[in-house]
Amino acid sequence: MSINRKRAGVLPGVVLALWISPAGAADSPVPMLFDPAKGIDKDWLRHSFLGETEWTAATFADRPAIRARGRNSATVLVRQINVDWRKCPEIEWSWAVTAVQPSADIRAKGTDDVAASISLLFGDPGSKWWPKAVPMLRYAWTSGNEPAGQAIPNPYAPKVVMVVAVERGAARLGEWRTYRRNVIEDYTKAFGRPPEAAIQALSIFSDNDQTREPVEAFYGAARAVCRP
Repeated sequence: MSINRKRAGVLPGVVLALWISPAGAADSPVPMLFDPAKGIDKDWLRHSFLGETEWTAATFADRPAIRARGRNSATVLVRQINVDWRKCPEIEWSWAVTAVQPSADIRAKGTDDVAASISLLFGDPGSKWWPKAVPMLRYAWTSGNEPAGQAIPNPYAPKVVMVVAVERGAARLGEWRTYRRNVIEDYTKAFGRPPEAAIQALSIFSDNDQTREPVEAFYGAARAVCRP
């Protein structure tokens, strides 16, 4: 995999998922996808679509986090990983959102801001991380203006980027929220077929370049959950 680091804008380095064994489960490896306690280390690459989102290491409610604060901007953090979904079919992560854009609607180009999102890229996106041909499954915290329970095609890349709204609206602002999703099931429902390639990149993204309404999110740790 060869993400274009000059275009991505910053730091060199390639990361493969760190395999650790939790206490009491030595035979069940847990691939850590990213650990906010390490801050925004050299394995995160930055790509700006418009403006510069403020990305910083932070603490929220006594937990380490990577903080995103929108500045009428759309800047993504992306890192390389290597996860075989056949062995590790689930993903678990946490985040907290303190501001969501009320007029956003992920179905339309003019309003498709999200409060928080974590995306998985299946396959090698080549020299440009933005997937023109590589399927992306994107979990998002949205405004809630879209229909519930549907996988929504991204309006800019409808054939390769599908969005699953795991949280909607402002009811749980300021709370840490933890999710565990079956990647195989979600991908198959979204794309109409099981995935083929391994998961080779991950990104986190909060943007408000369209609505220009305040957004702030705190990203906790993410890991893949593997079969025993």
